[in-house]
Amino acid sequence: MSDINVAQYLLVGKDSRRTALSFLQSTVSYGDLTAQAGRIAAYLLRCHARPGDRVLLVSDNSFFWVACYLGTLQAGLITVLIPANSSASDLASVLRMSGAGIVCAQASVVATYGSAFSGTHLLTDRASPPAPRVLSQVNCSTLSSTQPPVTDYAPVNHDQLAAVVFTSGSTGQPRGVMITHSNIIANTESIVSYLSLNQQDRMMAVLPFHYCYGASLLHTHLRVGGEVVVDNRFMYPETVLQRMKDLQCTGFAGTPSHFQILLRGSSLKRKRFPSLRHVQQAGGHLAPIFVRELMETLPDTRIYIMYGQTEATARLSYLAPEMLEAKLGSIGKGAPGVTLRVLDEQGRDVRPGEVGEIVAEGANVAKGYWHEPKESETVFRNGLLYTGDLARIDEDGFIYIVDRTKDFLKCRGEKISCRQIEEAVVECGELVEAAVVGIPDDVLGEAVKVFAVPRNKHVDGLEERIASYCRTRLPLHQLPKQIVVLRSLPKNIAGKVMKSILKRHNTAPPLSNIHDHI
Repeated sequence: MSDINVAQYLLVGKDSRRTALSFLQSTVSYGDLTAQAGRIAAYLLRCHARPGDRVLLVSDNSFFWVACYLGTLQAGLITVLIPANSSASDLASVLRMSGAGIVCAQASVVATYGSAFSGTHLLTDRASPPAPRVLSQVNCSTLSSTQPPVTDYAPVNHDQLAAVVFTSGSTGQPRGVMITHSNIIANTESIVSYLSLNQQDRMMAVLPFHYCYGASLLHTHLRVGGEVVVDNRFMYPETVLQRMKDLQCTGFAGTPSHFQILLRGSSLKRKRFPSLRHVQQAGGHLAPIFVRELMETLPDTRIYIMYGQTEATARLSYLAPEMLEAKLGSIGKGAPGVTLRVLDEQGRDVRPGEVGEIVAEGANVAKGYWHEPKESETVFRNGLLYTGDLARIDEDGFIYIVDRTKDFLKCRGEKISCRQIEEAVVECGELVEAAVVGIPDDVLGEAVKVFAVPRNKHVDGLEERIASYCRTRLPLHQLPKQIVVLRSLPKNIAGKVMKSILKRHNTAPPLSNIHDHI
């Protein structure tokens, strides 16, 4: 299984008549998806691409995205995944770093940043004005009339690259993670196993496919012959909830921010979803108060709390639904095929209650970072992934993350977890979410700054109420020095809070101006 092409692994043997993808205005069968992926593979080979060449894919979730992704893999090429809202400088940087000679881009991106693609072969999702100085430009919809699809799959070996996927950059500079065909297959098998997925599953996908978590939804459901319902409108959560209900979706997956918005900013608690078999939460820590609310809101749905990293293709662990109550706050144990250990600074397994770094081993662990050998040597050592996440274990071996090594404050010489303060703050009940960063302080060294998003617009006195609540929950040196109320927290397209942006928010507005931020 490890030497099979991912596109072959996902597409071969499916009922060509079954629906693979469902969009707002159309559906795509497995037969049509396989044919279009083959046409794109044929196009890429006509551009004289050779195994190992990179293809940049920049598009929102769409039939175009999925077909280009699978077609690139089918041709034995490496797909480089970035968001459609990338800046011109980011596009230029990734093109230069990856050396991609072919670009698959949606027309809106070409219209805005067409000059960034000079010197490449350009494939667009629909007719688009000519981009300057490209080697060629083709509209995807015309491929069916130019040449029949490729029907075979490029052979691959165990460590052949399939994709370069970028980390979220929520706590630092994004890095391109080198993911192999065998990485994807191993992690897909693991996730399918513990979720017990089958061809009757219909997943509501609001996560972007260029993000490893979103890609895992595509991989797992195509593998079992299920259906992926694509909806890019989560800024309007009611429309997504109604579509989930109308299409009888069996699964939903989100990051903490998705669930926080649904639980405290939508009608989720008033709706019923009789077809919803499971929900998946990953992409960051969901505070226990929200996990409890989710359990109460969806009592007949299996809730999987999961942990992963781009460096591990997607998933590293899960907490089984039947353990939610007993192990609230835990990320569970290693997923099938994954071994997780918590090690101290000397590389020894910690005792229950002690804190160490999570270290992972498994066929899903990536090869390293693209063109970053020094960083790769630090994070990927002897076949192990040093995650940078600090955690403790309990007597039963269940893992509880304390925080990222990069997300601690140092107050009075003591390391303080931002996550623990955030959990305390949201317990007050008036907030959708909160984020904590450190600010310089002459006495403490670093002091706590809280950014809070309220549940409603009645925020008079909210800062004082948050401060008062914190005084009942936190020791003196962890109390917020500043509290800023915002309408929303800055997030990347995957829904992760961008603390690098919050750290540049240097001044707290006076209380009289607090409504300016709502």
